Amino acid sequence: MEALPWFWIWIIAAAVLFIGEMLSLSFFLLPFAIGAVLAAIGNALGLSLVWQVVVFIVISVIALVALRPFARHITKKASNVKAGAERLVGMQGAVVEGQSATREFRVMVGGELWNASTADGYKPEAGTPVEVLAVNSNSLVVKVLPLDASADTGQEQSFAASKEPPTKTPLEAPQFVNVDESRKKSHES
Repeated sequence: MEALPWFWIWIIAAAVLFIGEMLSLSFFLLPFAIGAVLAAIGNALGLSLVWQVVVFIVISVIALVALRPFARHITKKASNVKAGAERLVGMQGAVVEGQSATREFRVMVGGELWNASTADGYKPEAGTPVEVLAVNSNSLVVKVLPLDASADTGQEQSFAASKEPPTKTPLEAPQFVNVDESRKKSHES
């Protein structure tokens, strides 16, 4: 049986390292895969095995040092992204079905309908603006927000004094928040 030439050993090593990098996404195996490719090129150019190993080690170390800041930046950026229902924390929406027999009511947040409750058990009416405080299993915990101050300052002051949210007439439509701006606010905090 004939031994594999070093060129193919370097190519196989590079392929295994590239596949390992794609599966782990850690940016740790990629520099070694680059070193293996350049060692294979060195073999094709006629370098001895000792020089191929030197090329592999030197290029791998240089690539590792060069890619670490990029890898840290990417992983730090990805770790700040909220997924699933957690992305809704801090977003605002409106009650669409209130005053239910149970403690929960329905809110529209981020273009989706959710069961919701308040921490103090208050049951707001439809159209009341809310902000998401937390996610509890498959429902949201919200706080009731005062109505827009420019609409009726007297109503907002009475809300602050009584600690109960103002009510809306059934003809008023719920106030929805620009989803893009809500997401920007939640990513900034």
